[in-house]
Amino acid sequence: MAARLQQIYREALADPLPYFHLNHRRVELWREGLKQRSSWPPEARYAFAQELLNAGEPDEAIRQVVALLTPSRGAAALSSHSKPLFDLLGIAYLKEGEPHSCLEDRADTCSPPHEGGDGVPRRQAIALYDQLLRYLPDDLQTRWLLNVAYMELGEYPDSVPTHWLIPGLERSPKAPFPRFHNVAPELGLAVNGMAGGVSLEDFNGDGLIDVFTTAYGLNDPVHLFLADGRGGFTDHTRAAGLQGIVGGLNTIHADYDNDGDDDILILRGAWLGAYGAHPNSLLRNDGDGTFEDVTAAAGLLSFHPTQTAAWADFDNDGLLDLFIGNESGGAYQGMGAGPQPSDSGTAAPAHPSELFRNNGDGSFREIASRVGIDLTAFVKGVAWGDVNNDGLPDLFVSVLGGPNRLYLNRGGTGPNDWHFDEVAAAAGVQDPRFSFACWFWDFDNDGWQDLFVASYDPRDPEPAGNVAREFLDLPVRGDHVHLFRNNGNGTFTDVAPAVGLDRVGYIMGANYGDMDNDGYLDLYLGTGAPDPRALIPNRMFLNRAGKRFEDVTFDGGFGLFQKGHAIAFADLDRDGDEDIYAVMGGSVEGDAAPNVLFENPNPSPGNAWVGLKLEGRTANRSAIGARIRITVAGPDGTHRMIYRTISTGGSFGASSLEQEIGLGAAKRIAELTVTWPNRARTVDAYSDLAVNRYYHVVEGAPIHPLAWRAVRLR
Repeated sequence: MAARLQQIYREALADPLPYFHLNHRRVELWREGLKQRSSWPPEARYAFAQELLNAGEPDEAIRQVVALLTPSRGAAALSSHSKPLFDLLGIAYLKEGEPHSCLEDRADTCSPPHEGGDGVPRRQAIALYDQLLRYLPDDLQTRWLLNVAYMELGEYPDSVPTHWLIPGLERSPKAPFPRFHNVAPELGLAVNGMAGGVSLEDFNGDGLIDVFTTAYGLNDPVHLFLADGRGGFTDHTRAAGLQGIVGGLNTIHADYDNDGDDDILILRGAWLGAYGAHPNSLLRNDGDGTFEDVTAAAGLLSFHPTQTAAWADFDNDGLLDLFIGNESGGAYQGMGAGPQPSDSGTAAPAHPSELFRNNGDGSFREIASRVGIDLTAFVKGVAWGDVNNDGLPDLFVSVLGGPNRLYLNRGGTGPNDWHFDEVAAAAGVQDPRFSFACWFWDFDNDGWQDLFVASYDPRDPEPAGNVAREFLDLPVRGDHVHLFRNNGNGTFTDVAPAVGLDRVGYIMGANYGDMDNDGYLDLYLGTGAPDPRALIPNRMFLNRAGKRFEDVTFDGGFGLFQKGHAIAFADLDRDGDEDIYAVMGGSVEGDAAPNVLFENPNPSPGNAWVGLKLEGRTANRSAIGARIRITVAGPDGTHRMIYRTISTGGSFGASSLEQEIGLGAAKRIAELTVTWPNRARTVDAYSDLAVNRYYHVVEGAPIHPLAWRAVRLR
């Protein structure tokens, strides 16, 4: 696999035009062309300036734009014709003023206001944006960027002219919600790169959560960081045998071979259209601290652009199966990439999605069309969930630029007669038509799995301006987030407007967890767009008893303006609350940013919790799909139910399969039941359990406390 990936990289370097993220190489070719010509038309020089900015060379981009704006007759006047140049110049000023520490090793400098850096370019940006707004006072994207520039100087909101101020982009003075500090730099976990994936899991079986990351660049290495048991992490990548395993926009993990350790799947080729026909990688965990790429031997070697997949045992035979959603067709195949085959009249190749059934011998067999999943679309997210509580996992597929799909698992009597029916229209979940990350969860604890579908609408040329509309309470354009409440009868109702989640979106990576241990699941959204002006805060929403979601983005310090991608939740320090790892960085080299780890300061120390590590026997070893019900008694003697389903969470970012579950004010667990995802749907029940500790739950066996102790992160 390493040799195959290097060949792909070498071929791309030789012809980088189709690869919009090979920016340094593309700049090299531009410079070679400039040397061979005495002059360039303005359109070409403007395109060169854009590429310079994408490559992370804002100073040179500024020089190119200034040269275009100051011809021999004097400075160019601001007009509709010259405005794109002013727009490019403004964001180049902001990029040039970005502090060096934001790109490397400071803890909190990437969340406005920045500390350090050069204030002069920001002042230049402010002056330019002020000029633009005098010419176009209704230009909301420019107004947004003006506010961002003041934030980066630490002068928001006081110095922002009142008539240009966009309120709500700062911590409330009396916010009761504490700040979550980014500790990734101190721990060596602030990998600086482009967009990528993350898996949080105990990969070496020592009882501590480790960190595995990928990045989008064709030659970007993966990283495996093992917790050292003393509050730190060690880079174990080379020792794990992972050198040469490069690239990948997303990653998911599970114990596909039931040998007791978690394996990793890396997904590649997303957004590149015909030029993204790259292989994925299945990394088998050998249990001794090493991994082996077994993609071909496992029967998973195929060549399609993708970034999304999900594990589930769809036939409950105790073996995990795999669905991979590939990108095919539509106006968004190759979005941002260079010329596609269809541009020359040649039909673009189809990339149907794949369902691989686990054979039980370490190999898989592709059966999608055979079981009724015949899907060729631009797939951006997939999730398994049991929508009708019949014990069979159903499949939701998020499509960009088309109706979403919901495949209802109808079961079967043998491996060759299993069947799925597509029911999205009848279930009411075809929208949003421009969607991305998705997941099943029970956000209101009623025992039925609900569905979250993030929106990502690329039709708007000014995403930051559309977000400004939201903060100014103006009508927004395009699709919004959908939260589908399960009605319990095969249909869903979008309750996003009713609970405060009807947001404009531009959501890429996203995931959920319980930040305050109240028993209700919260969510963190990674945002952005390829446009360098799309400086949009990542968003955090706190679930208030399943009734509404409260925006704590700036109160909690989550509002990073760098592009946000894969997100995962896990209790890395074993102190009973979930920490959050987020992969930052965009789709071009100039949008690289360091990853972050938000250490949870325990917003509600009075709330109890329980940690569960499930292990299947007749069910799959990872227990993916197991249904958990916890009954707790409140201080007033009333009982409440808390529900969870084992998975890695959202479709872009993989949380730990271990469950850290908030219990609110409970003092004891009256009952814990686990319904295992096996053919018999066996149920194990445990009574009168202590709170604030971890338990090992093995199918069909007594429950055992785990002797895990909190470790202070260094």
